[in-house]
Order: sequence, then structure tokens, then C-alpha cells
Amino acid sequence: MSDKQFDIIFRGDIVFGHQLSDVKAKLQNLFKADAAKIDALFSGRPVPLKRGLDEVSAQKYKEALIKAGAQVDIVVVSDIKSEPIVKSVAPVEPVLSLAQRLAQQAEADKEAAGKAARQQEQTAQEAVSRAPTNKDQLSWSLAPLGSDLLQQTEKVFVEPISVDTSAISLRPEGGNILDVSEQAPAPRAQVIAPNFEIAAVGVDLISADEKMELPLLELELSDWTLADLGNDLISQSEKPPVATQTIQTLDVGLAPVGTDLGQLKPQIKVVIPDISGIRLAD
Repeated sequence: MSDKQFDIIFRGDIVFGHQLSDVKAKLQNLFKADAAKIDALFSGRPVPLKRGLDEVSAQKYKEALIKAGAQVDIVVVSDIKSEPIVKSVAPVEPVLSLAQRLAQQAEADKEAAGKAARQQEQTAQEAVSRAPTNKDQLSWSLAPLGSDLLQQTEKVFVEPISVDTSAISLRPEGGNILDVSEQAPAPRAQVIAPNFEIAAVGVDLISADEKMELPLLELELSDWTLADLGNDLISQSEKPPVATQTIQTLDVGLAPVGTDLGQLKPQIKVVIPDISGIRLAD
């Protein structure tokens, strides 16, 4: 069983998908602390929430805090003593890696890339020779906002690459960047237009052979005559019988204005006001 001790470090980060207000409320319930103390944990500085835990207890605390939405880290106590929690000085290694990536982009110019690589190797050796051998002798501090973390001798000089732009030109805004010879021809749509003509006014648009023969109605006009104007075209025998409706006249009349017609009257409760406190002034 390991005898190492671990600390739970919180830097103010929350787990993705949690709300900041909800995380603060859960931490306030977990630590039984007021809102001011919980707000102080979100200052951006690393804060140890639990110290001197074994590995199993540290994992349990981490799972509980992550479930509450707080992103925490487990750090070995020996690592904390030898290396401070707050770091503002960037290591030399990432800066040199960035210089290597920039040098790789200049591989087209072999001479410039070789010079940059040699200068980078010399700078790395100087940085290693200046670095102290004992980590306890490192003095860490916070640099002011916007300060350059590298000294002038630690910076890697990368010779700029000269790019030939003589064959590049600008086209007007909104224009086509391709020449006419570079543009693919637009496909032409195949349109089938029938051979139609316009007929003269009044001409029959259907030829004789296209017409359908309709049977003619045979009418006997001998029994047809013209009736006089206003005569009834239907004889009395042809009219359907209509039942006569008997209308019963009621003996009714108009009542004078204001007469009671015997309608149902609403029940209105009479309100008797209390006038004991009212008197007539002189």
C-alpha cells in the first residue's frame, strides 16, 4: 500500500454542462460554508480543498466534487513541495517546439531552415546550461500581465521566408476570380418547341375529320305554338295541387304603455340602510 499523500486542488473550473450558480450551491452544502467563502474559491488561483489524503480517499473526494460540478485535480504532496502550484513562467520545451514547427514550415528554403535549426540548438544548449540542477532552488513568481516570459537570449530567431507574390493579383470585389477560358461552359437546355401557328379570327380550330358526329334530335313541331305575352305556359291540369293553409287570427291587441303584462318579476331584496348616524345640519 502506497504511503504517499495527496491533496485535492481546485482552480475554479466547473464540469462541462453544469451551471456556475448550481455548482456554488452544491459546494456550499458540501463544505457547510457561507456564500462568501465559496465565491473566494473561484478567484482563478489554485486552492487546496483537502490535504494529506491517501489515494483511495482522494479519489472518493474527487468523484464527489466532480459530481457536484467542480473540476478538481489530485496532486501528490511531494510534487507540491518541490514544484509550486502557481506557475507563470513558461517552460523552455514548448517554446522550442513552437520554433521547430515554424522551422518546418520553412523547409522549402533549405539554407534558412538549416540556419534556424542550428541557432535553435545553440539556444537550447545555453538554456540547459543555465538551468539549475536542484528544483528546490527555483524561484517562481507571477509576471505582470502582458509581460514576455522569455529573456532575449532564450528567444529563437526564425528567419522570415520571402514569398514571391509577383504572379498574384487582385480581382474587383464581387467579380469572378476565374478567367473566361477557365470557366466551364454552361449546359444548354434542350427545348422542344412544337410547330404551332396562329389561326385567323373565326376559323374553326378542328378539322372536319376530327369532329365527332352527334345524333340529331327529332322534334315534332306540329304541336308547338307561341303563347301570348303574359299567358301561363302551364295548363291548370298540369299544375300540382297546393294545400291551402288555414290562418287563425287571434283576438289580440296592443296594450297601453306601462301596462303590466303579467310577466315574471325578479325577487329584489329590499335594503334598509342604517341612518342612525346621519343627522341634518342646521
